[in-house]
Amino acid sequence: MSGSHARRGKPSRYAFSTRDVGLDGRQGHLFTPDRPADAPVIVLAPGAGLPWRPTLEATAERFAERGYAVLAFDHRGFGSVDGDRLLSPERQRADLDAAIEAARDDPAVDGDRLALWGMDLSAGTALAAAADSFAVDAVIARFPVLDGATLLPSWLRPRLRGLARGVADYPASALGRLRGVDADERGIRVPLFGDTGEVAAIAAANAARDVRDLLGREPGTTPARSLVKLQRHDLGSVVADVNCPTLFVAGEHDEVAPPEAVAAASESVRDASLVRVPSSHYAALAGVELERTLNHELAFLDSEL
Repeated sequence: MSGSHARRGKPSRYAFSTRDVGLDGRQGHLFTPDRPADAPVIVLAPGAGLPWRPTLEATAERFAERGYAVLAFDHRGFGSVDGDRLLSPERQRADLDAAIEAARDDPAVDGDRLALWGMDLSAGTALAAAADSFAVDAVIARFPVLDGATLLPSWLRPRLRGLARGVADYPASALGRLRGVDADERGIRVPLFGDTGEVAAIAAANAARDVRDLLGREPGTTPARSLVKLQRHDLGSVVADVNCPTLFVAGEHDEVAPPEAVAAASESVRDASLVRVPSSHYAALAGVELERTLNHELAFLDSEL
């Protein structure tokens, strides 16, 4: 495909086809380019608390236009998958493993050339999956978060209040389940996104506003026990086992995954590249910041797949 990718607008639907694929009882969405016939495949995992379609559809289309197959999916409880909207790193890893298996087995793509793409929490999950498998040929870790506790409120008082609510949520949710309360209403709930001093699962400056603008709606709530699960989540020791080429993308204005932390994580991977983009965390999902970031990611994919 000729021409400057950066100058293109939204790609033509004629450049690729799309269809649903089964993922362990759920559905993913496969983008297949018209050519090449045996396209390498990228498994695209959304950021924490985000549905894939409003946040990653533009990214998937750009990759497909470039000649890559893309399998995008929602984590359980988010987007097209009904549920409790629980931020569970363990559950998200199981969702990613199911997507990897589906991508490798799909006859329309070359499952022997497979890359993982993740953002914040799912970037850490992608790195962990790559560390556990030789089937992964490359990883793009955009604004990765390896320590779930860094997503929680940085101020001590709201963090402790949130964790206390999280502990209380375990019996409250169990009681709600016994009473037949809907999954997205049972137990003790807290905002998914909030500012630094607020009780929320992901607390960072302007996070709630940026996600609201991105989705065009309020991002909603999550079970309070999400904070407990994030507090316990730490993949720092796993990254050193990643053996495939990895691109770390750091946002110079990122309040969720600070660029210093991303740079430090990249130093632990044997075959890692680091790029810095002048973007905040969620701004890189649309507009000029998306195009600028994608140019780096596409150059990496072109060289490794």
